[in-house]
Amino acid sequence: MAELVDALDSKSSSREGVRVRPPLRVPLQPSFFMETLIRRGRESDMPALRDIINHYIKNSIVTFEMVEMSLENRKTWFTQFSEDGRYQLFVAERDGEVAGYAASLRFHQRPAYAPSVMTSIYLHPDHVGHGVGGRVYATLLDELKKVEDVHRAYGLVVLPNPGSEKLHDKLGFQIAGLLHEGGHKFGEYHDVRIYEHRLGK
Repeated sequence: MAELVDALDSKSSSREGVRVRPPLRVPLQPSFFMETLIRRGRESDMPALRDIINHYIKNSIVTFEMVEMSLENRKTWFTQFSEDGRYQLFVAERDGEVAGYAASLRFHQRPAYAPSVMTSIYLHPDHVGHGVGGRVYATLLDELKKVEDVHRAYGLVVLPNPGSEKLHDKLGFQIAGLLHEGGHKFGEYHDVRIYEHRLGK
């Protein structure tokens, strides 16, 4: 583990006429040294993805889901994804563990909305703030640009969420509207911002 030393002489705590502070040892966060792999999602990822989404269902307003997901639910959810279609799933892996995921999903049940997809991204709490979200989300968008049947991608961000707002801006989304008090969770109403990505089309 790397350390930072705050001393004139790390081998001694004093010099003639000079008081020297002993070494200050500050461990660097190990997550900064982890290698991140972005890959297609697999069915074997579903236990980890279930745990990630359930964390936010129980503890946050970032998702309007209210009931925790079962493993069977996530396995069924996984069957909608393909490698070249509208609905795709990418996973971020750090040192062999699932750190988060990004997915494109059905935007609306009415058939004329079919060329539009809804995007979704969730990270394990231990991996927030290390650039993982930007990488996995950008990979998803790059793949969607190749799909002829996808014309627009939409992200819904429950406000306030500065990290998600900044991420959508950085990746080229534009603000398309606001759902004023569009959802109710934890006893309060919440605004929802609509972000649109035109995918270069």
